[in-house]
Amino acid sequence: MTGPAQIPARPTSTEEVPATPGWVEGIVEAAFATLPCSGPGVTILRNAYLDCLAGAPRTEDLDAGHDRCRQALLKALAAKEKLRPDILRAFETRLEAVEAEISARI
Repeated sequence: MTGPAQIPARPTSTEEVPATPGWVEGIVEAAFATLPCSGPGVTILRNAYLDCLAGAPRTEDLDAGHDRCRQALLKALAAKEKLRPDILRAFETRLEAVEAEISARI
């Protein structure tokens, strides 16, 4: 027999959980497509970045929350994928544009 102690709770489609607007995922995916690396590790980092954006507190400085998300992603990419600084900077510029768009639409 299983119950709450054995199975972790998972949100259902009727529960409200933090989420980015639907249009964000496509733009972030396009930014990731410009990187010279891919695979499950990069997908995990992309998903973590999207989750971080979704969880950025709206009651604080939204831009500061986005900055934390982006910096954590860039640090992880630099460490795990060994990307050159110029590639990371171009990617960062794309992410900053996405984040500015999110802030403008909220």
